[in-house]
Amino acid sequence: MKGFTGKLVGSLYPITSEECKQIHKAAVRVLEEGGMRCDDERAAKMFEKVGCRIEQDGKLIKIPEKVIMDALAKCPSSFTVYGRNDSSLDCSIGTGEVHFASVTGRYIEDFRTGERRKATRQDAIEGSLMADALENVHGLYKSVMWLYDEPKICNSQILVGEQMKNSNKTSTWVYNTGAEHEIPDLIKLWQIAAGGADVLKEKPHLIGHVIVNPPRVIDVNYTSWLIGFCDAGIPVTVYSALMGGATGPATLAGMLVQVIAETLALVVQTQSYKPGHPLCFCSFNPSMDMRTGLWSFGNPEYGTVGTGLAAMAKHYDVPCVGFGICDSCETDQQTAYEKALKMYNYALAGISYAWDIGGMAGFNFVTWPEMVLENEIASFIGQYLKGIIVDEERMAVDEILNVGPLPGSYLSETHTREWYRKEFLITELSNREFFESWERGHTDLQEKAKQKAAKILETHQSPVALEIRKEIDDYLDFVVKRDVG
Repeated sequence: MKGFTGKLVGSLYPITSEECKQIHKAAVRVLEEGGMRCDDERAAKMFEKVGCRIEQDGKLIKIPEKVIMDALAKCPSSFTVYGRNDSSLDCSIGTGEVHFASVTGRYIEDFRTGERRKATRQDAIEGSLMADALENVHGLYKSVMWLYDEPKICNSQILVGEQMKNSNKTSTWVYNTGAEHEIPDLIKLWQIAAGGADVLKEKPHLIGHVIVNPPRVIDVNYTSWLIGFCDAGIPVTVYSALMGGATGPATLAGMLVQVIAETLALVVQTQSYKPGHPLCFCSFNPSMDMRTGLWSFGNPEYGTVGTGLAAMAKHYDVPCVGFGICDSCETDQQTAYEKALKMYNYALAGISYAWDIGGMAGFNFVTWPEMVLENEIASFIGQYLKGIIVDEERMAVDEILNVGPLPGSYLSETHTREWYRKEFLITELSNREFFESWERGHTDLQEKAKQKAAKILETHQSPVALEIRKEIDDYLDFVVKRDVG
C-alpha cells in the first residue's frame, strides 16, 4: 500500500551523526570484548564461518568490527513486502514511506457487550477483516495473541491461517509456541497463501522476526526461525528485546548501545547464513517501571530510543521498523496521547513500518473500535508529514490577486474546487460541528468508532480467493488431526 510520505519523513534526529559514530564505537567494543553468549551450535558455526572468535567451546562469540562492517555492506538498503494478488497492497520498506500495521493482545474488549474476555478463533477472523477494511492499516500482526478456544499446540497455525484467509495485506510473525512443527507449518501456510513456494520467494508477503534474548544471548529458537525465514525467502527484522533497567542499562544512551550491539550480532548471523538477505532493524525496547516491575511502552523514553535506533539504521543504510503499543488499560485520553505522540515521532524519524494499531496495555488487549480510532490518527499523521508543498499552483498568486480585496470569496473559484480535497484532510470521525448544534445532540467519538466497527464486520468480505481459503482450511484440518488427534 502506498505509505505516508512527505518532506518531514526522516527529519527527526534524536542523536547527531557524530553521536551515531560514538554509539557504533561503543557497540563494537561490547561485541569485540564481551561478545555474545551462543546457545546454538548451528549459530556458532555461522559466526565462525565469517571470522568471529569462538570461545568456551562455542558458547561465546566475539565479533570483530571488520566482520560487522562486511555484513552491513551485504544488507539491501530497501526492500518490498508484497500484497498478495494485488500490487496496490505492496509496502516499500526503507524508501521514505511510512506504514502502520495492527498489533496484538492477550485479551479482547468485546465492543458489543463491553466485556473484556479471552480471545477466540472468531476474534482472529474479525480482527483480520477489520485490519483489511481500514485504509490506513497497511499490514497485519496476529489479531490476538492466543486463541483460548483452540488447542495451544495449534494456536500459531490457526492464527496465521485465519489471517491469510481474510486479508491479502502484508503481515508479520514473531515466534510463538515453540511447538515441534510450528516453523514448517507456518511456512507451508504462507506458501499456500502466496500461490506456491516459488511465488513466496519471489514476492514475500510478510516480515519475519528474529530476536536476541538480552543481555547478549543468541537464542536457539530464533536461530531456527532465522533459518526458516531465510530459506523461504522471507525478509527479517532483527532486534533486541531489551528492557531498560532490567535486561539493559537505565540510561537511554546505554540502552541504545546494547540494542545496537545485539542487533549487529543478528545482522552478522543473518548475512553469514544468507548473504544479501533483506533485513531491517526494529524498535522494541521498553523500560521497566521501577514502581511496579512492569515493562512500559507508553513513556517518552520508549519512543525516543526507537527514534535513536532509526537514526542508527540510517547511519548504517539499513531500513528500520518498530512496535508501538501503549500502557493505558482503557480507550481513554492516555491511550490517545501515548499512541499519537509515539506514532508521529516514529514517522518523523523515518521508521518504515510500525505495529501499533488497535492494541494497548502492554500487549494485554485489543479492541476493534480502537483500531478504527487509530486509523483516523494515522490519517492525521500522514497529513502532517507532507509539510507545505510549495509550487506555482499551490502558491495561488493569480487567485489571490483576482479574488481580493473584500468582498471577494474563494468559494466559487475553480482553484478551490480543484485543491481543497487534495490539501485539506476530510475526517470521518472527528467532530467539526458548530458548537450549538453539537450541544443539541451528537454521537460520542467512542460510539462512532463502535458503529463503524460494527458496520465493517457486517459488510466486509474476505478478498482472498475461495480456492486459497479452502487449501488453508484443509491444511489446518491436517495440523489439528496430527497434533491433537
